[in-house]
Amino acid sequence: MNKNEEKITAALFGIYCAGLIIQNILATKSIDVFAFTVTTGILVSPLLFIAQDISSEVFGYNQTKRMVLLSFAMNLIGVVLFQIAIILPASKVYGNQRAFQVILGTTARISAASFIAYIAGSLVNSKIMVTMKRRYNKSLFARAIISTIFGQFLDNAIFAFIAFLFVMPLSALISMVIGGTLFEVLYEVLFYPITKSAIKHIKQSMIRL
Repeated sequence: MNKNEEKITAALFGIYCAGLIIQNILATKSIDVFAFTVTTGILVSPLLFIAQDISSEVFGYNQTKRMVLLSFAMNLIGVVLFQIAIILPASKVYGNQRAFQVILGTTARISAASFIAYIAGSLVNSKIMVTMKRRYNKSLFARAIISTIFGQFLDNAIFAFIAFLFVMPLSALISMVIGGTLFEVLYEVLFYPITKSAIKHIKQSMIRL
């Protein structure tokens, strides 16, 4: 791997790690969009999709797997540090302990659901995109959309049913899974021109070297 590839990889890893941590913090708030309930974590989804698609298309599954696992590790460290910060006694002059705990605190069940869903969904997404490339090398749009449909559906389904089964009505869980997947696929479609342009630019810069 040359220096240019190392810079691109470092940038993708940094964007993906930061995006995932931001997404999990934003996921503490739910909003209603039309008939569906989704979390504000979807606001950062385009950033994650673009980084993952670029990594899968340009560097392959193994590199993307390393990026996913590193992001998982950093997110896990973040969750642990958040819990330690919550447990530590607050200063007498600090009046936002309750808000701090609500935003950054999470239950073991939700954390486990998030981690399992993230690993499964991200790796399936990347694997499908790379596998389809062998037969449909020129169909980047189809590969990006199809991989997102399967990966995000799996991600949303695992998270919803592990985190909220017997806590929320089944109809709400189904709405969360379908709604989250639809909006994330819509994001993938809307931001595809950026993804395509970025992939083209990176490949050209690597060829010139």
